[in-house]
Amino acid sequence: MWDDLKRQWEAGSMLTRLIFANVGVFTVIMTLRLLATFGALDSGWVNGVFGLATSWNAEVLMHRPWSVITHMFVHVDIWHMVINMAWLYWMGRMFMVQFGARRLLSTYMVGGLAGFMLYAVASNLAPAFQQSTFAYGASAATMAIMAATATANPNTNIRLFLLGAVPLKYLAIGWVLLDYFALGNGANTGGNLAHLGGAAFGYLMIKQSQVGRDWVGWFERLIDAFMGLLQGGSIPTPRKKTRFRKVKDSRSTRMKTDEDFNREKRERSERMDAILDKVSKHGYENLTAEEKDFLFRQSNR
Repeated sequence: MWDDLKRQWEAGSMLTRLIFANVGVFTVIMTLRLLATFGALDSGWVNGVFGLATSWNAEVLMHRPWSVITHMFVHVDIWHMVINMAWLYWMGRMFMVQFGARRLLSTYMVGGLAGFMLYAVASNLAPAFQQSTFAYGASAATMAIMAATATANPNTNIRLFLLGAVPLKYLAIGWVLLDYFALGNGANTGGNLAHLGGAAFGYLMIKQSQVGRDWVGWFERLIDAFMGLLQGGSIPTPRKKTRFRKVKDSRSTRMKTDEDFNREKRERSERMDAILDKVSKHGYENLTAEEKDFLFRQSNR
């Protein structure tokens, strides 16, 4: 029972983990900047955010290929981080209820990659977008989750201060338009492009999933393969001497060997794990009536 509760908590904490990852990286970066200010570190690293920021420049990118991933967790301004994390928490909670924690992670990561791709391609094709060598921030990833949530639940009302109830689709459209209009002032064209790329991905991902095409499944399979390599093989448990115990079922009181009892307990545990994994991937609403009944009965054992 405790293992089941732990598994549910771990699945539900994916949103918290993403937020903690962003906050943790921000704390490290601020500490390094402080050290650079006092001369303990080379200040030349600050501009590239200590190797974590990405770039449209292929030559720069060759020396920091990991930055295609790390830039999604990098912030150098407290308000930039707070706004991104507020959006992630707000939209992420709604997203997880419907699609599960597993898909939250894959949408965050692949949405961030989509934002990077639009930023890199557009910057190389149009020199006017090459205002800065480096780019960073979780905005593209959070925009992907926001757009996906709004596309899946367009008419869900969100209560806003002074405005009252506003359908989620209009809130998303308004937020996307802010980035589109901001392209004209040239203050942060690279960032605005990445935001638009993430939002476009979130919208298209849901639309494609509605016709049976999974745009992020490849990333989930990649993570599964990676985790499988890390975990390795399991250690066999030693066999125990056969003993008998009295158990009650719905029909009678009968005797079972420890082997039978443990086998049935293991089968129930495996079934529970499979159902909880399904919840974490696709949300509670996708369970069958029989699976929901089994989950309820096991939680009350």
